[in-house]
Amino acid sequence: MAKIAFWITAGPELADKALANLVMAERLKKNRGQEVEVYFFGPGVKLAGEAQGKVREAIDALKAAEVPLRACPAIADQYGVTARMSEDGIVMEPAGQVLVRLVEEGYEVVGV
Repeated sequence: MAKIAFWITAGPELADKALANLVMAERLKKNRGQEVEVYFFGPGVKLAGEAQGKVREAIDALKAAEVPLRACPAIADQYGVTARMSEDGIVMEPAGQVLVRLVEEGYEVVGV
């Protein structure tokens, strides 16, 4: 079974690029039963923290498919979106810690 982590760094100005990967993550989990995680970093934190429209739908679909969603707490604080992301079920966890864990657990990290 594949283990894939989507590292979302695309911000609101690249929402379509990020959206393609969010949808892929949900489909890999739901339709293929793959182990998938999503991590929001850099401008990707703003994208998730201010999610609306199709990005909001994609995040909701990921939650429904029980895909773990995480984000960088320092960047969430910078953008002022920590509370909203936490309400959305996105867990705050430092980027370095997450990246090392993903690599140690054998995940292929796909960045966008």
